[in-house]
Amino acid sequence: MNHHALIEQIVVEVLKRLDKSDKQHLNVKPKLLIVKESAAIDPIQIKKLETSWTLVYSDDQKENLPKDIQGILFAEAKQDLLVKGALGITDTLESFLLAEALLEGISVSLIPSVTLGNVLLSSNQKKLVNNKYAAHLIAYKNTLEGFGVKIQSFERFLQSGLNRHSLSFTERVLTQRHVKLVEEEKITVSPKTIITPLARDTATELGKEICVIDVEGADVL
Repeated sequence: MNHHALIEQIVVEVLKRLDKSDKQHLNVKPKLLIVKESAAIDPIQIKKLETSWTLVYSDDQKENLPKDIQGILFAEAKQDLLVKGALGITDTLESFLLAEALLEGISVSLIPSVTLGNVLLSSNQKKLVNNKYAAHLIAYKNTLEGFGVKIQSFERFLQSGLNRHSLSFTERVLTQRHVKLVEEEKITVSPKTIITPLARDTATELGKEICVIDVEGADVL
């Protein structure tokens, strides 16, 4: 085998490995915080969630949101969370995490308990004795939805999912190749990520945003 053929073979193999590595890093599943004990969730539901998200579970000892989560799911949410969330009361772990997520612009989904769902979800609504009180609870639901909270059944959550218009990039260097491979409109990176000039130019040409996420928020580059 001559030198030119050998070099070509090496280049082809390197490109194949780079392509495989790129796709692996660009297919990182977003992190979803589950606010409920994992043991209390149906294992079948957990498996369905894990096909689209990396699941993180809340710690009863920590009143802060984990880093790099793209969404938060309140499973089996009770009336207490509904009312306190709508009023901005944060005296429980759940209501505090809900408020923090809203303030930070994180996607929030609330799956009501069966009893609460019978009032809030039209598909579950039964004939209620006290319609006036039910309307009172629905008003709180409307308030939370006005803040951007999705109140829905688990099945509906699986269908709609989180907003995937953005991608969290975890590699050390963001290159032109990465930008081209990404299908999402927004690419978020950490302040430590190196962004090549070609990556920035390509993002502009393709109408994509590269955002640096830091403690203060997101700055579009």
